[in-house]
Amino acid sequence: MPLLFVLAAGCLVSAMTMRIVDPVVPAIARDLTINAETVALLASAFTLPYAVSQPVLGSLGDAWGKALIIKFSLIVVIACLIVGALAPGIELLFASRIVGGAAAGGIIPLAFAMVGDRFDFEHRQIALSRLLAAIISGQLIGSIGSGLLASYTSWRVTMAAAAVLVMAALALTVWQLRPRPQTERPRFTFAVMREGYRQVLSNPRAAVCFAAVFIEGILLFGLFPFIAILLEQRGAGGLREAGFVLAGFGLGGFLYTALVSSILPRMGLMNLIRAGGAVCGIGFGGLALGVSWPIEMAAFLVVGVGFYMIHNSLQTQATELAPGNRGAAVAAHAFFFFLGQAAGPVIYGLSLPVLGAGITLACAGVIMAGLGFATAWGLIRRGAPA
Repeated sequence: MPLLFVLAAGCLVSAMTMRIVDPVVPAIARDLTINAETVALLASAFTLPYAVSQPVLGSLGDAWGKALIIKFSLIVVIACLIVGALAPGIELLFASRIVGGAAAGGIIPLAFAMVGDRFDFEHRQIALSRLLAAIISGQLIGSIGSGLLASYTSWRVTMAAAAVLVMAALALTVWQLRPRPQTERPRFTFAVMREGYRQVLSNPRAAVCFAAVFIEGILLFGLFPFIAILLEQRGAGGLREAGFVLAGFGLGGFLYTALVSSILPRMGLMNLIRAGGAVCGIGFGGLALGVSWPIEMAAFLVVGVGFYMIHNSLQTQATELAPGNRGAAVAAHAFFFFLGQAAGPVIYGLSLPVLGAGITLACAGVIMAGLGFATAWGLIRRGAPA
């Protein structure tokens, strides 16, 4: 069975697990009699441990084998989904998301690192885009599926259903995912881990890549938990509509993965990054208008295309920051990305009541447009391969 297909199964369920709470924030708030703003912080409860676990999981993947860490992570994610589905109160639900987020950090980043190990640089961005298609599929299942299923049953059923899908991915991974034979791996010690990250951070491109993904995480994924809240406040929709709006982002990612093999050779890496920032800015402008949910879904599609134009390029760069410590390099990339995702809901939670949705989203669009040009400039200045 092709390696990319097996890795894609793990990436799909990991992305799904991350996003299943976003459309159902109001439902959880009503069921547990907690205000929606507090429930929205479940996104940070997942993504902050996801980020913090990266330095250890990336080094463990280099030392013990990436395949082994991916399998173990899937087992823990299943247990946390079951606990979350049965949680009687918000405290245990937060705990399940915290532990699940830390474990999920050992799936997608290490899958990307495995692609870096087994594909040369010339073909790597296309290979990574195939895993992106699986991640986007997971986001769509998490967004649309969670919103639809919860609107007819409950948010607890969505978590239980997600656990079943992760079990299927675990079965496939245990059956098919094998480490490379006769691979020399460094012994895991904190000194070796520290040296690996020193090599990653000594690459001058690391600061550009990590700063860019941190800002992306804040501006893009920090908004997701508030979509259902904003729709309900305007009377523009509920759980189902929020799921469809969020799905627009995933559809934009699918469009990018369908086009990348054609547009990358024509545009080149740096122009792809610049254009991605501009496209994101246009999409955020559409969101700032605050009109009907179908138009917001279309705006999110535009945002998704632009985001993946930047992000997939940065993922490819991350795999080359330290080829001898690729697990650590991709883990550091994920650390900063998900640290931004953890900070995002807090920042939006502070900004939306003060500035309002229109101004907040317009500002986010301006920053994303500038980010594309600034990232390309920084990478060129530091000698990035195009």
